[in-house]
Amino acid sequence: MNARAAYSKHKEAAAEAHAIYRRYCGGKVPPRVPGMDTVIRLALRIENGRSIEEAAAREYLYRWHLAIKAPDQCDAASDTALVNPCVSVFGAPHTIGM
Repeated sequence: MNARAAYSKHKEAAAEAHAIYRRYCGGKVPPRVPGMDTVIRLALRIENGRSIEEAAAREYLYRWHLAIKAPDQCDAASDTALVNPCVSVFGAPHTIGM
C-alpha cells in the first residue's frame, strides 16, 4: 500500500500516534526531517500491523537514530558551535540522554 492510501485509511489512528509521540518528546516535536512527513510514517507503520503505541515508539527511536552521529563522526574540533558534537542537525527528540 502506498503512503497516501495508508494515511487515508489510518488518519485518525496516525493522529493519535502523533499525540503519543509528542508526549514522548516532552510536548515539543523536533524539527521536521526532510522526506516523508511524521504522521504519514506513523500511518504506514499502523498499516503494516503496528499498534498506535508501537508506531509512536518506533518513530521516537527512528528520530533518535537520526539524531545521534556515529562515534567516528563525533569530532568536537570540527564545529565548536555545537553544544554536543555527536548530535546531528536534526536534533534529539528529547533532552533526556543528552
